[in-house]
Amino acid sequence: MSHAKLCLLCAALFSSPSFADAPVDPLDQIIVTGSRAALPVKDIGSAVTILTRDDIERQQSRYVTDLLRAVPGFAVSHSGVTGSQTQVRVRGSEANQVLVLIDGIRANDPTAGDEFRWEFLTTDNIERIEIVRGPQSSLWGSDAVAAVVQVITKTGKQSPGVGGYVEAGTNNTLNGALRGGYASDQWTLHMDVERLSTDGDNIALAGDEQDDSEITTLSLSSTLRPAKDLVLNLGVRTTDAYSQYDAIDYVNTGLPADSDIATDGRQDFAQLSATLGATDSRILHHLHARYYGSEYSNLVETLEESATSSARLTYSYQADIRLGPNLLSLALERETTDFSQRGSADFGDPNQDREIEVTSIVADYQAHASEQLTLLLSARYDDNSEFENALTGRLSVAYQWSPQTLLRANIGTGQKNPTFIERFGFYPAQFVGNPDLQPELSTSIDIGIDRWIGDTLFVQLSLYTQDLKDEINGFVWDPETFLTTAINIDGTSRRQGLEIGGRWRVSDNVTIDASYTYSDSVEEDIAGADVRELRRPRHSGSVALDLRLLADRGRLTFVADYSGTRSDIFFPPWPEPSELVALDSYWLLDLTAQYDLTPTVTLFARAANLLDTDYQQVYGYRTPGLHTYAGMQVNFGD
Repeated sequence: MSHAKLCLLCAALFSSPSFADAPVDPLDQIIVTGSRAALPVKDIGSAVTILTRDDIERQQSRYVTDLLRAVPGFAVSHSGVTGSQTQVRVRGSEANQVLVLIDGIRANDPTAGDEFRWEFLTTDNIERIEIVRGPQSSLWGSDAVAAVVQVITKTGKQSPGVGGYVEAGTNNTLNGALRGGYASDQWTLHMDVERLSTDGDNIALAGDEQDDSEITTLSLSSTLRPAKDLVLNLGVRTTDAYSQYDAIDYVNTGLPADSDIATDGRQDFAQLSATLGATDSRILHHLHARYYGSEYSNLVETLEESATSSARLTYSYQADIRLGPNLLSLALERETTDFSQRGSADFGDPNQDREIEVTSIVADYQAHASEQLTLLLSARYDDNSEFENALTGRLSVAYQWSPQTLLRANIGTGQKNPTFIERFGFYPAQFVGNPDLQPELSTSIDIGIDRWIGDTLFVQLSLYTQDLKDEINGFVWDPETFLTTAINIDGTSRRQGLEIGGRWRVSDNVTIDASYTYSDSVEEDIAGADVRELRRPRHSGSVALDLRLLADRGRLTFVADYSGTRSDIFFPPWPEPSELVALDSYWLLDLTAQYDLTPTVTLFARAANLLDTDYQQVYGYRTPGLHTYAGMQVNFGD
């Protein structure tokens, strides 16, 4: 973007045309992810996006990643069709530098190289999604280098009564959910079960084998108030998933080919927490015990060839101390993570059990310097059993320039520890780990403006830059084993870009959302030259049109997502060297139509990839063409 265009944009942000009937101000929303204690969005110096239940339902989205394509700074890559591996990169980061929390539980999977398994995250039980971009390691630790995404599920208070949906569509797809909730002054209870299944498409570009998948998610949460100043929370969640995929034909093409292989996996979440003290107490105490576990079997012709599993247990205590108008949060955390791998090989031993322990001290200070100025200062010290101890920090500044304009600035450091896979992984004929890896270290700066233009147009603009040292490259040729391995890259990887997002309520019945991202992400190659990092489009964006019709009983939602060209790497059969390839730009158009048949029954139909666009997000992997679905949603609420 030229300097002239940027100046024109800033001028528009500070101009003040007038519209009537102002919508709810997104800056007044309360968020629990931008600090260690809840606070309004207007007090945070980072760029924040909140996806609500209405955002989910207006598109009838079944996967969270269908929504994330429209979030500024986000790039989504599917290694195939529905149910296949999905990666999300933010601001040019690696996929494992984005931390995902589900109701406060760390959900990044050690068996997947600390990436979150987005292909398992369905939407029925989600109430809202909080996204805070920029460095957050001082609050949440390793993985929170580029952003934190927190998924907040429904409770009996938010979703009382019973409800559900059923949907059928292309490739014998059958999706459905059933949920129920109850709330009183003393306790709440909520339960949700959702199942998605499809015969699928062929992941490989050639052949005709369909790769099917199915996902079942069960959630249960309860809140109990046994005394006036004591609240107990219990939550459990389990996801069982099966998906077929195609192996790489390393001998003939170097591309995926029809194969009788699959992954059968499971994720388990559990937490028990207690909060002691009234909301207006000078000190509020929080105790948490949280668990995440995963286990996966890799099947070849229905027989288990290898298996991995992980278990993470986290205990924490936090005190929120009020100091006049300010708030100091002090936390102590203890986290233990176990990793296990089982398999067989002609040489080498993939069988292993590993463990890492981290003890952390966190201080987070919300300083309200004036009615207009809020400072957030945070620091985290990690005592790590495997690496040098780490200190990370953040300074966030939010300044209310006027009732319509918020100025933001944020600077922070981050750390991403090497994964179990990078250090100890062993995949026959493919990869061997490097136990000498060191953590990746980053320094990030971002500035931005949140601006109301009149009463109906809200715009958010952010500029960011990040320097990453000791970046880990997991595709380096090892001359001793003739396999690939992982190393820390010399030099500095640089990421910088521009994000613009906005919502315009044209009228009571018409809303337009739009976003645009420019991302420039480079790393040094072996010769010391800067090269673009893989699978990050330089230009991306989205436009969504939401129409209310038929006395507000009907609704049409049209979404157009754009991804610019991106580079990828191709490994042809030996002895040919690897080569960079370019993936073409594309548009994805989705259309959803809904009609409230009664106050409790809604009929809907949706079409994904309306133009049947032929595109790739990962080289050599087919992606879904035109898919259509229809269904019914019921809600007998309180």
